[in-house]
Amino acid sequence: MFSRGGFDAKTGRRRPPKIDAVFVALAQDNPDKMLVMAHIGQLVADGFAVWDMLDSGEIEVRFNSGEIFLLAETTILRLV
Repeated sequence: MFSRGGFDAKTGRRRPPKIDAVFVALAQDNPDKMLVMAHIGQLVADGFAVWDMLDSGEIEVRFNSGEIFLLAETTILRLV
């Protein structure tokens, strides 16, 4: 599962989410996939979306604007 970040008690600032090693393993052999995952990861880090690893190994991305995407092995499916 990916961390959604949190707040640093000392600075009062939001901590960015940490990207798990599983994330790197999912895209390491495919530079195009790595680029897409990096951009989505940046949107998550910037607070525009959250993502979770599902039991199936797929990643669900939920944007603050309401869209939900499923990142599967070879496809990206918009659910909502």
